Amino acid sequence: MQRYMVTCGLILATSAGAYAQIVARPLGEAKPQATAQPGPSTVNADVAKLNAVVGQALQFLGKADNYVLSVESRWKATGDAPGQEGQSNYRLLARGKQHRIEVQTPGAPAPQLVCVNDGKTVTTLLASQGLYSQHAVGSPQASVESNQMLAQSLAGSAIDILLQPNVGEYVHAQATAVKYEGEEQLGKQKCHRFGLQWAGAEVELWFAAVGDPLLVQFVRTACVPTSETECYEMVHTARFQWKLNGQLPAGTFALELPADTRRVNDIYDALSGDDPASRIGKPLPKIKLSQLDGTTIDVAAAEGKRGLVLIFWATWCTPSVENMPAVSEFVKAGAAQGFVFYAVNVGEEPGDVRRFTSKSPLASAIALDPRGQASSALRVTELPAAVVVGPDNTVRAILTGTPQEVQAGVSKELQSLLGESATPGKTARRPGETLAVPK
Repeated sequence: MQRYMVTCGLILATSAGAYAQIVARPLGEAKPQATAQPGPSTVNADVAKLNAVVGQALQFLGKADNYVLSVESRWKATGDAPGQEGQSNYRLLARGKQHRIEVQTPGAPAPQLVCVNDGKTVTTLLASQGLYSQHAVGSPQASVESNQMLAQSLAGSAIDILLQPNVGEYVHAQATAVKYEGEEQLGKQKCHRFGLQWAGAEVELWFAAVGDPLLVQFVRTACVPTSETECYEMVHTARFQWKLNGQLPAGTFALELPADTRRVNDIYDALSGDDPASRIGKPLPKIKLSQLDGTTIDVAAAEGKRGLVLIFWATWCTPSVENMPAVSEFVKAGAAQGFVFYAVNVGEEPGDVRRFTSKSPLASAIALDPRGQASSALRVTELPAAVVVGPDNTVRAILTGTPQEVQAGVSKELQSLLGESATPGKTARRPGETLAVPK
């Protein structure tokens, strides 16, 4: 059985069970509680040295009020693809729980990708495509891993490592075959050099052995397959420059969005056509769902009705089932005005849904989507979500966000449909008649 992770969050296939929320935390902001470290009997000298050096860097950085990290990352292909090379520049500005990431190619007048965590929301802007995403801090899609465009852009920079919730634990968990190469010169700087394996790649970490004990260089060498038997090596070399406790530019943790930008759930999905917006304005896909009694229904706009609303939910997603009495009143009001509602349960077995609804009855007709086929067809990637379909069976809107945002969006779309149907020969709504949004 598939399970989904939500904001309830980004929907990911996983095994049944609870999910853990990942919150991005700048390097140096350690968890308040002490974490157990492996004892000498389970950690060899090289791993112990890496733990000590990483711990010293985190402790040192944690004392800073703020910092600016500039990274120059050069990449080069060798082997079957010689001569291909390039460079990207990065900046990470951090203070407390806030941070700003900028990704820029040399010669570009401005960063191509900007991600800002202002302490409340994480906003990512790809200005060249007029797209941005925005998610609440603490939601799974606010993590670097869930932000596909950011994660891929940061590959080879090591900034994605620095933004892990607990950098020390993350490095310890990911690094294997650790070997301490001793102290070596890197230009004019004496450094601790480590070699290790990381996610199938060979990695070198260079930490300053004199002065500020911070990461100085990160080298990643990975094999990129070109066929079943051939590949070429891609080498990323990132050099780090740190500035601690300086004056951050005004507006560092604010991001002004151009007027013509469009909000999407995930920029990468939007560019690849997998964003919900790609379904808007198109016919509702043919969807077959089952009911609690085992019968199968074809979900489509019903003749003579003003529209159809699919509400995607799950019993384990608290935001999608909170304040059920108010939601039921909202559904009843919409049904009285000629709309059809389906409460589409995602990723659960009939027995689970039946037990929940026996205690918390729903006003909507219940439909089951245990394998996520309907949600996938509509590119629904987080819960709660709602899909509004017009009487012509065209998808009018796919709404995600907080329960309040979803309900407000549905209300706006239904009012628009009511206005469109107020023509001769059809029942018009009474002046001032609206669908109240549950508080």
